[in-house]
Amino acid sequence: MMIVEHQKKRADGQSYDRHWHVVFAETLTNGRSLNSRFIRIRNEKVARFTELAFGQPLTSGKHNDAVIRALEASSNPQMQRAATDLKQAFWGESDKPQATFTDKAHQVTRRKAGRSVLPSMRAHLRKRWQEKGRVLLSFIERVADEGYLIREGDKPDVWLIGQNGGAHLALHRVLGLKKKELVVLLSDADRSVPLSPPRLTVKAVKVNKPPPIVVPPDYAQKLEALRHRIRPRWKRSECRAELIALPYQNMVRRLENSTLGEMLERLLAALIARMLKALFGLSVDVPPITADEARERISKACAEVASLRQQDVQEHFASPEVQAALKERRLLKQCLVSDNPVTRQAMKAGAWGEAMMTLRSEPRVPVHAVPKMPQQKTVSYLGGL
Repeated sequence: MMIVEHQKKRADGQSYDRHWHVVFAETLTNGRSLNSRFIRIRNEKVARFTELAFGQPLTSGKHNDAVIRALEASSNPQMQRAATDLKQAFWGESDKPQATFTDKAHQVTRRKAGRSVLPSMRAHLRKRWQEKGRVLLSFIERVADEGYLIREGDKPDVWLIGQNGGAHLALHRVLGLKKKELVVLLSDADRSVPLSPPRLTVKAVKVNKPPPIVVPPDYAQKLEALRHRIRPRWKRSECRAELIALPYQNMVRRLENSTLGEMLERLLAALIARMLKALFGLSVDVPPITADEARERISKACAEVASLRQQDVQEHFASPEVQAALKERRLLKQCLVSDNPVTRQAMKAGAWGEAMMTLRSEPRVPVHAVPKMPQQKTVSYLGGL
């Protein structure tokens, strides 16, 4: 792996002029490629943990909830504390940041202009927005004189700003507003918009929240018991046909590299099996003869197994027992960051049921009291391969 430092002047002339790229090989020496699924969630997890570690302002990302859940599941106490801080700041946000420009569209503008025009364009429009009291009508009139037009986007409540035939940006992102706030502002565009509140910092989050609860050791045991109850029979990787088929790829390679004598032996075995069935009605399972036939059999068998396992996982999470366990775990985690003094006192005493009752109005139903839904047995044997 290699880290490359990249230095360039920023469009606003104020931001730090250096950033870094991490370069690594995605293909291993055995020919397999690295798994890049959920890479954006992983990147956000690293970014949030870095901000917390260095005392930087917390940034609200698109995958806040997923990042919090990943940090909570870690055995590292620092990451668990980071999850608590992030939950206080961002848990359950309805409006999350979205990309203002796709990578494909960005590359098109770079080819046309010979350089990236978006940073300077965004910085210029934000400078115009900050002038003269942040009034939308005045902003529209000023940028219209420079050739910028505002039009409605394809998605609901999204407005775009850009020059005719050139690059464009999402207007609410340029102005630092939420989509719903921009829609309301368009109906009353002659009023001034107040400045946005400053970004949260780790220090501000810790000052505004009560001190952490020192809970008994059985709190972790309670969560672990719920985690075991919620965990399905199959992992996510065990429900994907292409991953289930990996152990059987050696069969395909052996068939591809077989000698002429081995090929004749397989053909003779297949001929004998057909003769036995024709003469005596005996059905003999014949292994695949060619690599293409083996691939077809493996693909079909693994697709059936993957479908059964996926159905089993869906039935597992739809069962009343698992739904009750999910709700109980969610409430138990909310009790840990609650500001309610009654809840905090109950948590300190280890009274989980009383603590959760303070957060919901309906009577508590213990998980063990919910009848377990019988699950269908799934087939994990790849027969005939």
